[in-house]
Amino acid sequence: MKFLLVQNIDFRGKITRSGFLENSRARVEVMSYLHLVFGIIVFIIFLVTGKFMRVDFPDKEIIPQDFRLLMRSRHIYILFSSFIHVLLGVYLQIETRLWRKTLQLFGSTLLISGSVFLVGAFVYETYQARYFSEASRWGIYLSLGGTILHLVGGFKVKRGKRVKDRRYS
Repeated sequence: MKFLLVQNIDFRGKITRSGFLENSRARVEVMSYLHLVFGIIVFIIFLVTGKFMRVDFPDKEIIPQDFRLLMRSRHIYILFSSFIHVLLGVYLQIETRLWRKTLQLFGSTLLISGSVFLVGAFVYETYQARYFSEASRWGIYLSLGGTILHLVGGFKVKRGKRVKDRRYS
């Protein structure tokens, strides 16, 4: 257990020990801030892609409806992805059990990868291919997988005392 304890020197020169829980708390804050900042960046990308759509395709009536639907759906996927990250940044609670913590970390990796895929899919499908590709589908699948891993890794069963309702006794 000694390897988990870290010695720190405070401002008076006194040696103190901080345990693993304090370091774990710092990791939770880093992960939360990572999701929050990444979510804000992805939201800004959402705004920029909206501006690109308005400037590059001003005549909505001329664009084929299936291509317009493709552009708008990829645009909304980016918004959806940013909301997931912002919510995780605000509400994330890393579990103490190693297997749950691992699921959450892997889920965060999948979510960040999914966001990158969705932004890339918008650029590729809108400006280069001009048709549906597998990139947006994989971005959605990665986001779904990351969300499920966070759900399983962060799920808690409340184990409180049951209060007997006296009206039915």
